[in-house]
Amino acid sequence: MPAESPNEFVITSRVRTTIVQQLATGPTATGDLLGAISASESAVYDALSSLDERGIARKHEGTWSLTAQGQIVADSVEAWQATESFLAIDPNYWERHRVDVIPDPFRRRLPELGDYQIYRDGPGEPNRAEQVAVSRMAAADAPDIATPFYSKNHQVNVPDTPETRMLVTREATDVSVQRYREGHREELADLPEVQMRLTACQFAAVVGDDFVLFGLPTAEADEPTLSDTSATLVSETESAVQWGTELFESLWERSDPIEPYMMEHHADVL
Repeated sequence: MPAESPNEFVITSRVRTTIVQQLATGPTATGDLLGAISASESAVYDALSSLDERGIARKHEGTWSLTAQGQIVADSVEAWQATESFLAIDPNYWERHRVDVIPDPFRRRLPELGDYQIYRDGPGEPNRAEQVAVSRMAAADAPDIATPFYSKNHQVNVPDTPETRMLVTREATDVSVQRYREGHREELADLPEVQMRLTACQFAAVVGDDFVLFGLPTAEADEPTLSDTSATLVSETESAVQWGTELFESLWERSDPIEPYMMEHHADVL
C-alpha cells in the first residue's frame, strides 16, 4: 500500500496538483495538458503516469479525466488552497486571536469569507476598530448583531427598527442594568423596537445586507472577552454575507427570551 494518502500524493507535487485542478474542470486531451501546464513534457508525462498508477486519473482515447477518487481529491485540494489563501491575507490576525468561540461548523467554513480586511487600533487611531464596527452597524438598515459586552457607544448607534435583531449575553445585560442603576443610562429600554434575545456567544458580529464584520478575543486572554477589542474583521463578499447570515440564524434559534431573565434577576428596575 502506498505510504502517502491520495491528498498528500497530489499536493506534494506542483505538477500533479496543477493536472488535478485542470482535470477537475472536465476531461482534457494530453496535448492540451502539455500546453496548459508550465513544466517540461517529461514532468507532465511522469505526473500523469503516477496519477494513473494511483487511481486518481485515467486516460481514454487520448483524453484524461479524474476517477471518483480523483474528483474527491480535487475538491479537497480546492478547499486546502482556499484556506491557504484566506490565512495569507493577514496571518498575524489568526496568530493572535481565538476562533474556538465560533461554533464548530462555522469555524470550519471561515475560508468561505474570501477577501477581507482587518481594521486595527493604532497610535494615530486608538479606537479605529470600534469606530469601524459602530459606523458599519449604524449605517445598516436592519443589521443582525451579536455582542458579549456592553458599550454605550454601540448602544446609541444600533438602528432602532423592528427588523433589527440583537443577541446579548447575560453578562452584558447585567452590566447594562448596572449602568442604569448608577445613573449612567437615562432609560433601560432605550431600543424599544429592536428584537432582543440572550446568547452565550463570546464574539461580536454584525451582519448587514452587503457586509459581515466580527471581533474575536485575543489568544492571550484566559477567558474570552471583547471588552477591549482592538481589531475588527470586515468582509463584503457574497459568500461572507451568506456565512454570517447562517451563523446568526443558528445563534438566534438557540437563544433565549430576555424577559424571563430580567424578571428573575432585575425585577426591581422593570
